[in-house]
Order: sequence, then structure tokens, then C-alpha cells
Amino acid sequence: MEIKKQPETELEYWETIESLGGFIWRMNHDLADGRIKDPTGDIDKEIAEAREISTRLIGEMDGKFGVIHYPKVKVGQNLPPAPKGKIYYWDWYKKMKAEAYSAEYEKLICSACPFSEGIEEMINLGGVIPCSVFRGMIYRLSAPNACAMVCDKLWNKDGLYKEIQRQHGEEALTVFKKKEEKLKSVEQ
Repeated sequence: MEIKKQPETELEYWETIESLGGFIWRMNHDLADGRIKDPTGDIDKEIAEAREISTRLIGEMDGKFGVIHYPKVKVGQNLPPAPKGKIYYWDWYKKMKAEAYSAEYEKLICSACPFSEGIEEMINLGGVIPCSVFRGMIYRLSAPNACAMVCDKLWNKDGLYKEIQRQHGEEALTVFKKKEEKLKSVEQ
């Protein structure tokens, strides 16, 4: 296994490590559940290579971004604060996760929708779009300005506008429409 491009920014490191972790989890899960077989050991080899790449990338981050591993402490002992200019890996991971999902959320119509449960909920859900009216889970929109309720024909566009106005008022509808127009102009 190889990565196509060596990450350079903190966000690129996070995205690459996150993708590798997802691959490792998915393959292990599918192997354990018997959905896939690995009689030749090729999948196990890919998993091991993904782990090696992830470990290498994490190791590179100390020199580049000051990301360090937690020190060993006795059970029940508190972790000392990270040294000046450093950040513990899992603290960095959570910070980058929040930054990545926040940037993604701002590019979606959901960020201006009063039916959205907000960015904190999206972070808690691991990137699932937090719509309070859509039954089920939304992983991606058809287009950044396309409401899932309209795309799945649960509402039409006029019905969406009416529901926003009815439940949240004219100001919420105006904010939503402005974001919708902004996203349409970016798309073109």
C-alpha cells in the first residue's frame, strides 16, 4: 500500500491518518464478520502496511507540528500538560477533527438551515449531517446547496421554504436563501 501524495498540512495529515484508520477498521470488521475472505493474506498485508504508514505519519508530526504521544503515567495519575509548543496526539486529533468537519459544514446548505442540529452534533456524529427532520443518516448531499429533504422528494423546494418560515420565521428563511444562493454561485 502507498499513499498517493505525501501530506504537507496538518489537515492533510489528519485526513490521511483518518482515511487509513477507516480502511483498517473496515477491512478488520469485514474479515471478522466473514463478508470478505483472505486466504492468501493479501488483505492482512494491506492492513499492516496501512498501520505502518499511519505510524510513520504520526511520527513525522512531532517535528512538523509538535504533535507528541502521551507520556506513560501510573494508573490514576494525571497526565502532565504538554510541553510548550507541543500537543498530545489525541488532543491534536480532536482539534483537527473539529476543524475538518467545521470547514465541511460551512460549505453545506445545512449550516444555514434552522433544522440542522449544528456543527457540534456533526462532530459528535463523526461527520454525519445533523438534520433534525430527515429520517435516517445523511452522509453526503447531492450538491452542497441541495437539501436532503428535497433531493429525496420528502418535501419540494416550496414546501421546504414554507416549513422554515412556519417553524422558524422569515429571518431564518432569508438566511437560508442567502446561503443557498452563495453556494450556487460557488458551484458554477
